[in-house]
Amino acid sequence: MKYIETPKSVKPLGPYCQGIVANGMVFVSGTVGMDPATNSMVPGGIKEQATQTLANIKSILEAGGSELGKVLKVSVFLEDGADFKVMNDVYASFFGDHKPTRTTVVAGFVKDGILIEIDCIASL
Repeated sequence: MKYIETPKSVKPLGPYCQGIVANGMVFVSGTVGMDPATNSMVPGGIKEQATQTLANIKSILEAGGSELGKVLKVSVFLEDGADFKVMNDVYASFFGDHKPTRTTVVAGFVKDGILIEIDCIASL
């Protein structure tokens, strides 16, 4: 098992790591729309947060030796179900023709200002 730590993604907000490589897989922790340079939420709304969240995930995957095109499973958590269409458009711009399995749920978050959180599993 290898821990992933990259300065190109947000620092964990608690006792967990950005991701783990194990058994030919990359497991990415729940990631939010924080700017890794400032470790604060990006300004704007769901579009900006979704874009930053997916950029953070991309960085973690790459640091672990994988990429978005090898993602098998994605879980998306939205603060507001009305943000689904905007999130989906941003999501499609990152994944293109690749269509991993996905679950999207509406959830509350432990920190104010978070509109989206995403985790995923990818192959190497």
